Amino acid sequence: MSRYKNSYWGDEDDHVSEYDNYGGYGYGYGSKVKKENKYSSYTWSPSVWTNYSWGYGAETEDDNSKLFVKDPVTYLTPTKADIKTKANVWLDKSQTTIKELARVCYLKMVDDRDYVSEIFSDTSSMSEGQLADHESKMALYDSIFEQFIPGNTPLEQAIAIYRKISNLSEYADPSRQSEDDLDFESTLDFDRAVYADANINEQLNFNELSKNRKMDILNKISIVGNLGDEFKVEKETSERLVSNSDQYAKKIMRDYAQFSQIELYQKMFPNFKTKFLTKDLTVNVPVDRKEQKQKIIILLDYSGSMDEDSKQIWVNAILIDRLKYVMKEEAEVFFSYFIHNPKNLEFHHLKNKQDVMDFWGWFSNHPNGGTTDIGAMVTSIAKDIAKGHLGNLDVDLSVEKPEILIINDGQDRVGYDTLPYKVNAISLMEFSDELKNLCVKTGGKQVQVTYSDVVTSYSEQGVTVVSEGKNK
Repeated sequence: MSRYKNSYWGDEDDHVSEYDNYGGYGYGYGSKVKKENKYSSYTWSPSVWTNYSWGYGAETEDDNSKLFVKDPVTYLTPTKADIKTKANVWLDKSQTTIKELARVCYLKMVDDRDYVSEIFSDTSSMSEGQLADHESKMALYDSIFEQFIPGNTPLEQAIAIYRKISNLSEYADPSRQSEDDLDFESTLDFDRAVYADANINEQLNFNELSKNRKMDILNKISIVGNLGDEFKVEKETSERLVSNSDQYAKKIMRDYAQFSQIELYQKMFPNFKTKFLTKDLTVNVPVDRKEQKQKIIILLDYSGSMDEDSKQIWVNAILIDRLKYVMKEEAEVFFSYFIHNPKNLEFHHLKNKQDVMDFWGWFSNHPNGGTTDIGAMVTSIAKDIAKGHLGNLDVDLSVEKPEILIINDGQDRVGYDTLPYKVNAISLMEFSDELKNLCVKTGGKQVQVTYSDVVTSYSEQGVTVVSEGKNK
């Protein structure tokens, strides 16, 4: 698809000529050719939205007088504009709920459980239906005080809770959203290990989209974590005994000649002599320890069809999840965008935390490339590895055989019946049976992600539903 999708009004000839003149990655690799054309004066950019733009009308002052939760004197309730920016939520009912949740989360911080507004404190005049709604809302709000809620601010926490109780995806079309998509009886079961992971949260600050949509990306990371063995990252450690080394390991005694290596506290045992004769003691022995990190080649679709927040939120979540292992130095990642000519592949080699920080400073969430030839890319990479290099990198991966992970939107052609390498793929919103069959044939996996967050994995072992997602 063109990099000018929905960005200008022109005729078909200009559309094709711009598409064919795509060159380089933009925002990182090489140079991005921006061709001036007769329609440039009509170009529209979302970054210049105002309160009056794109038909949504002027912003009016928020009316918070009828919120269920009282107004904390020392807390400024988030505005509708704040909520739209941070959560892409446009419905009045949903915005009202997020405001109430933000107030409750603040009151939790100051340990004030008396949160109900005076106008809702008297239930005697309520109808049966109103009373039921009142009780279900209070049950949810009460539960907030008793459990872990992710987020550094009340608004971030409110958005996290809203995602749990809403059946709407965060990138649902505002014009098609319903006012009846909130379930106050939802269970708030946040995975603390994901939301509180220091390596994950630190990465969120390196990227503009990740900072603005923090809770949405964390929500996706919690789903990515559920992939589990689908794309498991493991570091292999080998160890052998040597005569001399600056590294030592505790081992069970094997020979009486190891007497000098016995840990001294064991000599205090009343049955030390018996333990010594039976070799039932612990010794410190010199070892040669080698660690082999898992190598992952990540190829990201840079075509214009990927230029949607719905897809880029998933892209960031997947990359952050993989790169957390790099930050812990348990894996190495070789990252490249797809490009037209496989011979010009440019890889970023990420080995440690500093590499990850530098990567996010370079990375772009605004793809504008052309088509993606998956088969040609994988075949070219396999040939490079066999020759002892990888694209622009002088690195020999021929022994370690790294896995290839493709992230695309399923609209790309494969063009091959078989590939010389194991391939895994995560396809966002769109799906390709051709790519699925190819991944399975190479011994890899194909994961399908839908707009409603349904995640399904296909492999030789069969079909696995990783996440049931949101109801539409």
